[in-house]
Amino acid sequence: MKVLGLEVKDLNTTEISQKLEIYVANHFQGYKLGEGESMFMEGYMFEFDEIKGVIPSKHHHLFTNESRFNGMSGYVTVGYVDGKKDERVISILMDEDSAYAYLLCIHEENEEEDDTITLIKDFLE
Repeated sequence: MKVLGLEVKDLNTTEISQKLEIYVANHFQGYKLGEGESMFMEGYMFEFDEIKGVIPSKHHHLFTNESRFNGMSGYVTVGYVDGKKDERVISILMDEDSAYAYLLCIHEENEEEDDTITLIKDFLE
């Protein structure tokens, strides 16, 4: 059986952040993670029905209603606007054991000031 996702088994949040930095830098030109810094600060446990809308529908067949996921979120500074940090919420969705990363997302406000989730990297492909 092919294992899906990006392996992050036994990595701490700083090591995971360093491994994912390239994907954030590809999305936000010039992004650089500070040495020893972590993008992620909080952890969560989700069930499939809670995050089904975030997972692209082409991957829904990989999971059941009993599937559980770990998620982490935090902030990344992607630049400066009028001298203030331009910070965005970033999140990662992983398997229940935090061994494989599935999705890397950025949360942003659109023009209507609604929160939107943009998929930076789909590791299930």
